[in-house]
Amino acid sequence: MRSFIAALCLSLASLSSAHADDPFTVPGVAIDATASNALEAYQLALRDGQREAARRLVRRLTLAEDRVGTPLDLQPSVDEFGETQPGFALSDAIIAEMISGLEIRNEQRSATRYLAELDVSFHRRTVARVMDAYGVPFVESQSRPMLVLPVYEAENGFLLWDSNPWRAAWRQNFGNSLTPMMVPARGDITPRQALELDEPALLALARSHGVNRIAVLRAGERGGARRFGGYLLEVLPDGTMAVETWGPQTIYGDWNTGARDFVADREEAWKVQSIVRDGEETELRVTVMYSGLPEWRSLQQALTRASLVQNAQLDALSRDGARMTVSYRGAFEQLVSELAERGATLEEHPGLGWVVLTTP
Repeated sequence: MRSFIAALCLSLASLSSAHADDPFTVPGVAIDATASNALEAYQLALRDGQREAARRLVRRLTLAEDRVGTPLDLQPSVDEFGETQPGFALSDAIIAEMISGLEIRNEQRSATRYLAELDVSFHRRTVARVMDAYGVPFVESQSRPMLVLPVYEAENGFLLWDSNPWRAAWRQNFGNSLTPMMVPARGDITPRQALELDEPALLALARSHGVNRIAVLRAGERGGARRFGGYLLEVLPDGTMAVETWGPQTIYGDWNTGARDFVADREEAWKVQSIVRDGEETELRVTVMYSGLPEWRSLQQALTRASLVQNAQLDALSRDGARMTVSYRGAFEQLVSELAERGATLEEHPGLGWVVLTTP
């Protein structure tokens, strides 16, 4: 008993860091600069790449309407003298302070030119300070991953696995987006089962990949125009599926553009749902129910990693439950929604009050 409680306390004390695919990392920024010599080209490319990464981060974490009139506004504006001012007025010094790490890949050099790809990681706390300084609310956490089944309408039938250009577009790295997406390597489901929303097959696929959301996206090309649409499926706590129709939408570009457009649409919806505009904190006492150490750790991480939770204090502990005092920002409904995204259900029970449980 003593060793179990010690392990629980250690679990609470040593909060793990953000996962590798976190929204404060911007991968794959292409940099290309030419100057009078190799060193100047390298420095210019690096500066431009860091600035572009910061722009992408701001666009990812915030809503356009909240950026208007601030140095974080990405759109050009006209000042009181009628002069057009460029968007995104953060200084290079502030951007450098926000950055925690750089990784350079695929370098190509010449005497006057430098090309590469840049992965840029940002300090969460420094980014938060910059956002707060300009009064721009932002999203700090990701939604739960969504599994994408990209079905391509070819001349001789529907494709899901092999020779599927639509599926190839989903091999882009969307792990750092606010709404992470993944495509199964293989699965026990056919294109027809996916399009007909075969519930047993889809539920089995969701279980095998540990997700509660699936997007079945059908794409095709006719008359030179690319379009896609489909269904957004959510596995409910009772084991059934809720279905929402999405699209159809025209793609103005290649298939990669279509995949990025879908992710951007999901990100926008997540920001509207999750952004907190009220900074006041509310205190809530909860009972965390679990059947053992692994489940406790999972629920503890759901609470402590939730962006709305400012503090989670352990008040009492036993083998199957813990009492905690949680301080959170935003509306109560937002807290419930974010915990649900992390696999935890917050509900009221007679005699116990508010209880945190693993989502069935």
